[in-house]
Amino acid sequence: MRRGLLVTLASLAAACTQACAEGSSPEGLESTRIIALSDPGHASLPDVDEASPADKAREPDGPSFAKTVPFAITSCKKGAFCDDFEDATPGSRWTSSIAADGVVDFIGPSSSFGVHALRATTHGAGASAYLSLAGAPLGTQWVGVLGFSLRVDSLPTTVLGGPEIAVLGSGGAVTRVGFSVLPTGIALHQHAGACSGASCTSRSDVVAGVKPGEWTHLVVAIETTGTTAPPYGRIEVTVDGGELLLLPLTVTPFDGKAEARAGITVGDSAPATARVDDVIFYTH
Repeated sequence: MRRGLLVTLASLAAACTQACAEGSSPEGLESTRIIALSDPGHASLPDVDEASPADKAREPDGPSFAKTVPFAITSCKKGAFCDDFEDATPGSRWTSSIAADGVVDFIGPSSSFGVHALRATTHGAGASAYLSLAGAPLGTQWVGVLGFSLRVDSLPTTVLGGPEIAVLGSGGAVTRVGFSVLPTGIALHQHAGACSGASCTSRSDVVAGVKPGEWTHLVVAIETTGTTAPPYGRIEVTVDGGELLLLPLTVTPFDGKAEARAGITVGDSAPATARVDDVIFYTH
Protein backbone atom coordinates (compact mmCIF):
# COMPACT_ATOMS: atom_id res chain seq x y z
CA MET A 1 0.00 0.00 0.00
CA ARG A 2 1.57 3.26 -1.06
CA ARG A 3 1.88 6.14 1.36
CA GLY A 4 -0.36 8.32 -0.82
CA LEU A 5 -3.40 6.23 0.05
CA LEU A 6 -2.77 6.65 3.76
CA VAL A 7 -2.44 10.40 3.33
CA THR A 8 -5.73 10.38 1.44
CA LEU A 9 -7.46 8.45 4.22
CA ALA A 10 -6.08 10.72 6.92
CA SER A 11 -7.16 13.81 4.98
CA LEU A 12 -10.59 12.23 4.50
CA ALA A 13 -10.99 11.80 8.23
CA ALA A 14 -9.80 15.35 8.86
CA ALA A 15 -12.70 16.53 6.69
CA CYS A 16 -15.31 14.79 8.83
CA THR A 17 -16.23 17.91 10.79
CA GLN A 18 -17.52 19.54 7.63
CA ALA A 19 -18.98 16.33 6.26
CA CYS A 20 -20.94 15.55 9.42
CA ALA A 21 -22.17 19.12 9.61
CA GLU A 22 -23.62 18.67 6.14
CA GLY A 23 -25.63 15.64 7.32
CA SER A 24 -23.54 12.72 6.05
CA SER A 25 -24.63 9.22 6.98
CA PRO A 26 -23.23 6.19 6.97
CA GLU A 27 -2.48 1.26 31.14
CA GLY A 28 0.85 1.99 32.31
CA LEU A 29 2.82 2.64 29.16
CA GLU A 30 6.08 4.49 28.86
CA SER A 31 5.53 7.73 26.98
CA THR A 32 7.83 9.80 24.81
CA ARG A 33 7.37 13.46 23.96
CA ILE A 34 7.53 14.84 20.44
CA ILE A 35 10.34 17.37 19.98
CA ALA A 36 9.41 20.08 17.48
CA LEU A 37 12.04 20.76 14.83
CA SER A 38 12.31 23.97 12.86
CA ASP A 39 12.64 22.07 9.56
CA PRO A 40 10.98 18.65 10.01
CA GLY A 41 11.92 15.91 7.57
CA HIS A 42 10.36 12.61 6.61
CA ALA A 43 11.46 9.16 7.78
CA SER A 44 10.10 6.29 5.70
CA LEU A 45 9.19 3.17 7.60
CA PRO A 46 10.62 0.65 8.05
CA ASP A 47 13.66 2.01 6.14
CA VAL A 48 14.89 4.08 9.08
CA ASP A 49 18.37 4.37 7.55
CA GLU A 50 16.88 6.70 4.91
CA ALA A 51 15.84 9.21 7.55
CA SER A 52 16.95 12.81 7.14
CA PRO A 53 19.59 14.24 9.51
CA ALA A 54 16.83 16.09 11.34
CA ASP A 55 14.96 12.85 12.02
CA LYS A 56 18.14 11.08 13.08
CA ALA A 57 18.44 13.67 15.83
CA ARG A 58 15.27 12.28 17.40
CA GLU A 59 15.14 9.40 19.82
CA PRO A 60 15.66 5.98 18.17
CA ASP A 61 12.43 4.63 16.65
CA GLY A 62 10.70 7.82 17.70
CA PRO A 63 8.09 9.79 15.77
CA SER A 64 8.91 11.88 12.71
CA PHE A 65 7.05 14.52 10.73
CA ALA A 66 6.20 14.66 7.04
CA LYS A 67 4.67 17.63 5.25
CA THR A 68 1.46 17.03 3.31
CA VAL A 69 -1.22 19.12 1.64
CA PRO A 70 -4.79 18.25 2.73
CA PHE A 71 -7.24 17.17 0.08
CA ALA A 72 -10.38 19.28 -0.43
CA ILE A 73 -13.08 16.78 0.55
CA THR A 74 -16.59 18.01 1.32
CA SER A 75 -18.49 14.79 2.01
CA CYS A 76 -18.07 11.58 3.94
CA LYS A 77 -16.47 8.80 1.87
CA LYS A 78 -18.78 6.04 0.66
CA GLY A 79 -18.24 3.03 2.85
CA ALA A 80 -17.11 5.04 5.87
CA PHE A 81 -19.12 5.40 9.06
CA CYS A 82 -19.67 9.02 10.12
CA ASP A 83 -21.57 10.32 13.14
CA ASP A 84 -21.96 13.86 14.45
CA PHE A 85 -24.52 12.69 17.06
CA GLU A 86 -27.23 14.90 15.57
CA ASP A 87 -29.63 12.05 14.72
CA ALA A 88 -33.11 12.04 16.23
CA THR A 89 -31.78 9.40 18.62
CA PRO A 90 -28.06 10.19 19.00
CA GLY A 91 -25.80 7.16 19.07
CA SER A 92 -28.47 4.80 17.74
CA ARG A 93 -26.37 3.66 14.76
CA TRP A 94 -23.62 2.23 16.97
CA THR A 95 -23.53 -1.47 17.81
CA SER A 96 -23.54 -1.15 21.58
CA SER A 97 -23.02 1.16 24.54
CA ILE A 98 -20.54 0.07 27.21
CA ALA A 99 -20.78 1.58 30.69
CA ALA A 100 -18.95 0.16 33.72
CA ASP A 101 -19.09 2.59 36.62
CA GLY A 102 -19.75 5.23 34.01
CA VAL A 103 -22.40 6.91 31.84
CA VAL A 104 -22.74 7.80 28.16
CA ASP A 105 -25.11 10.60 27.17
CA PHE A 106 -25.45 13.30 24.50
CA ILE A 107 -25.31 16.97 25.33
CA GLY A 108 -23.89 20.23 23.95
CA PRO A 109 -21.79 21.91 22.97
CA SER A 110 -20.96 20.38 19.61
CA SER A 111 -17.45 20.66 18.22
CA SER A 112 -18.82 22.01 14.94
CA PHE A 113 -22.27 23.18 13.80
CA GLY A 114 -24.67 20.93 15.70
CA VAL A 115 -26.05 20.95 19.22
CA HIS A 116 -24.91 17.53 20.48
CA ALA A 117 -21.74 15.66 21.28
CA LEU A 118 -21.13 12.37 23.04
CA ARG A 119 -20.35 12.87 26.73
CA ALA A 120 -18.65 10.05 28.65
CA THR A 121 -18.35 10.16 32.43
CA THR A 122 -16.42 7.68 34.60
CA HIS A 123 -16.04 7.52 38.36
CA GLY A 124 -12.64 5.91 38.91
CA ALA A 125 -10.00 3.41 37.86
CA GLY A 126 -11.32 0.42 35.94
CA ALA A 127 -14.39 2.32 34.75
CA SER A 128 -15.38 2.81 31.12
CA ALA A 129 -18.09 4.61 29.16
CA TYR A 130 -18.07 4.41 25.37
CA LEU A 131 -19.93 3.48 22.22
CA SER A 132 -18.75 0.50 20.20
CA LEU A 133 -19.16 -0.04 16.47
CA ALA A 134 -18.50 -3.52 15.07
CA GLY A 135 -16.50 -3.41 11.85
CA ALA A 136 -15.33 -5.87 9.22
CA PRO A 137 -13.05 -8.88 9.74
CA LEU A 138 -9.42 -8.01 9.02
CA GLY A 139 -6.53 -10.09 7.74
CA THR A 140 -2.85 -9.29 8.02
CA GLN A 141 -2.85 -6.45 5.47
CA TRP A 142 -5.34 -3.63 5.82
CA VAL A 143 -5.70 0.12 6.16
CA GLY A 144 -8.00 1.97 8.52
CA VAL A 145 -8.84 5.43 9.82
CA LEU A 146 -10.42 6.75 12.99
CA GLY A 147 -11.00 10.49 13.23
CA PHE A 148 -12.90 12.54 15.79
CA SER A 149 -12.92 15.67 17.93
CA LEU A 150 -12.05 15.29 21.63
CA ARG A 151 -12.48 17.54 24.64
CA VAL A 152 -11.80 16.84 28.30
CA ASP A 153 -13.17 18.86 31.20
CA SER A 154 -9.99 18.50 33.28
CA LEU A 155 -6.55 16.90 33.17
CA PRO A 156 -6.44 13.28 34.36
CA THR A 157 -4.56 12.26 37.48
CA THR A 158 -2.89 9.30 35.73
CA VAL A 159 -4.21 8.36 32.26
CA LEU A 160 -7.60 8.53 30.56
CA GLY A 161 -8.11 6.11 27.66
CA GLY A 162 -9.97 7.70 24.77
CA PRO A 163 -11.29 6.66 21.34
CA GLU A 164 -9.47 3.81 19.62
CA ILE A 165 -9.53 1.09 16.98
CA ALA A 166 -9.60 -2.35 18.57
CA VAL A 167 -8.98 -5.63 16.77
CA LEU A 168 -10.65 -8.58 18.47
CA GLY A 169 -8.78 -11.81 17.79
CA SER A 170 -10.47 -15.20 17.61
CA GLY A 171 -8.72 -16.28 20.81
CA GLY A 172 -10.08 -13.35 22.79
CA ALA A 173 -6.95 -11.17 22.61
CA VAL A 174 -7.61 -7.48 21.90
CA THR A 175 -5.04 -5.24 20.21
CA ARG A 176 -5.75 -1.52 20.53
CA VAL A 177 -4.46 1.59 18.74
CA GLY A 178 -5.90 4.95 19.71
CA PHE A 179 -5.55 8.01 21.88
CA SER A 180 -5.12 8.58 25.61
CA VAL A 181 -5.01 11.76 27.65
CA LEU A 182 -2.13 12.15 30.10
CA PRO A 183 -1.40 15.02 32.49
CA THR A 184 1.29 16.04 29.98
CA GLY A 185 -0.71 15.83 26.75
CA ILE A 186 -2.54 13.61 24.28
CA ALA A 187 -0.76 10.35 23.41
CA LEU A 188 -1.14 7.80 20.65
CA HIS A 189 -1.20 4.42 22.37
CA GLN A 190 -0.47 0.96 20.99
CA HIS A 191 -1.50 -1.88 23.27
CA ALA A 192 -0.36 -5.41 22.44
CA GLY A 193 -3.02 -8.02 23.07
CA ALA A 194 -2.14 -10.77 20.60
CA CYS A 195 1.64 -11.05 21.03
CA SER A 196 4.27 -10.55 23.71
CA GLY A 197 7.99 -10.41 24.34
CA ALA A 198 10.47 -8.97 21.85
CA SER A 199 8.00 -9.37 18.97
CA CYS A 200 5.62 -6.73 20.38
CA THR A 201 6.06 -3.40 22.09
CA SER A 202 3.22 -1.56 23.76
CA ARG A 203 4.02 2.13 23.58
CA SER A 204 2.60 5.59 24.17
CA ASP A 205 3.82 8.64 22.21
CA VAL A 206 2.71 12.15 23.15
CA VAL A 207 1.51 13.80 19.94
CA ALA A 208 -0.20 16.99 21.19
CA GLY A 209 -0.76 19.22 24.14
CA VAL A 210 -4.09 19.27 25.89
CA LYS A 211 -6.15 22.18 27.21
CA PRO A 212 -9.24 21.33 29.28
CA GLY A 213 -12.40 22.77 27.80
CA GLU A 214 -11.00 23.02 24.25
CA TRP A 215 -11.69 20.73 21.29
CA THR A 216 -8.84 18.91 19.52
CA HIS A 217 -9.38 17.13 16.19
CA LEU A 218 -7.42 13.88 15.99
CA VAL A 219 -6.95 11.40 13.15
CA VAL A 220 -5.10 8.09 13.23
CA ALA A 221 -4.51 6.12 10.03
CA ILE A 222 -3.08 2.60 10.22
CA GLU A 223 -1.48 0.57 7.45
CA THR A 224 -0.39 -2.99 8.23
CA THR A 225 2.09 -4.89 6.07
CA GLY A 226 1.56 -8.43 7.37
CA THR A 227 5.25 -8.87 8.15
CA THR A 228 6.34 -11.39 10.78
CA ALA A 229 8.76 -9.04 12.55
CA PRO A 230 8.39 -5.45 13.73
CA PRO A 231 7.61 -2.91 12.52
CA TYR A 232 4.34 -4.39 11.31
CA GLY A 233 3.38 -1.32 9.32
CA ARG A 234 3.00 2.37 9.90
CA ILE A 235 0.75 4.78 11.75
CA GLU A 236 -0.02 8.32 10.60
CA VAL A 237 -1.44 10.93 12.98
CA THR A 238 -2.69 14.45 12.38
CA VAL A 239 -3.71 16.94 15.06
CA ASP A 240 -6.04 19.81 14.12
CA GLY A 241 -5.19 19.35 10.45
CA GLY A 242 -1.49 19.99 11.04
CA GLU A 243 1.65 18.18 9.93
CA LEU A 244 1.58 14.44 9.41
CA LEU A 245 3.25 12.50 12.23
CA LEU A 246 4.66 9.07 11.35
CA LEU A 247 5.10 6.19 13.80
CA PRO A 248 6.06 2.53 13.43
CA LEU A 249 3.34 -0.03 14.15
CA THR A 250 4.84 -2.14 16.95
CA VAL A 251 1.83 -4.35 17.78
CA THR A 252 -0.01 -6.92 15.65
CA PRO A 253 -3.65 -6.01 14.92
CA PHE A 254 -4.02 -9.03 12.62
CA ASP A 255 -6.68 -11.62 11.87
CA GLY A 256 -9.56 -10.28 13.90
CA LYS A 257 -12.66 -8.15 13.76
CA ALA A 258 -12.27 -4.37 13.75
CA GLU A 259 -14.12 -2.28 16.28
CA ALA A 260 -14.32 1.50 16.72
CA ARG A 261 -14.71 2.82 20.25
CA ALA A 262 -15.75 6.40 21.08
CA GLY A 263 -15.75 7.70 24.65
CA ILE A 264 -13.69 6.80 27.71
CA THR A 265 -12.26 3.35 27.12
CA VAL A 266 -10.11 3.29 30.28
CA GLY A 267 -11.10 5.36 33.29
CA ASP A 268 -8.69 7.59 35.20
CA SER A 269 -8.05 6.97 38.89
CA ALA A 270 -10.20 10.07 39.55
CA PRO A 271 -13.68 10.91 38.22
CA ALA A 272 -13.45 12.17 34.64
CA THR A 273 -15.54 13.56 31.79
CA ALA A 274 -14.66 13.55 28.09
CA ARG A 275 -16.63 14.61 25.03
CA VAL A 276 -16.33 13.15 21.52
CA ASP A 277 -17.84 14.50 18.30
CA ASP A 278 -17.67 14.21 14.49
CA VAL A 279 -16.49 10.60 14.32
CA ILE A 280 -15.36 8.87 11.12
CA PHE A 281 -14.34 5.21 10.94
CA TYR A 282 -13.15 3.33 7.87
CA THR A 283 -11.29 0.08 7.17
CA HIS A 284 -10.37 -1.59 3.93
